[in-house]
Amino acid sequence: MATSVRIGKRYAVVLPKKVRERLGLHEGDELLIEVSRRGILLIPRPKSYTSYLAGLHREVWKDLDVDDYLAEERKSWQR
Repeated sequence: MATSVRIGKRYAVVLPKKVRERLGLHEGDELLIEVSRRGILLIPRPKSYTSYLAGLHREVWKDLDVDDYLAEERKSWQR
């Protein structure tokens, strides 16, 4: 869903009604701003960061056996 908006006075950007409705945004909601090489990304601020981050990068750990990992960590503490 690509939509064009204009920067207004005081550099304000008004989100179109369709975008607000689709994301369930309301006046007073907070957005996170992420700047990248490609542009600006606006992300609705999560109500709970714990829920938001749960499972993030799960694929990084998929081939790791938790018991083996913990055993290795415990060994390193005893050195």
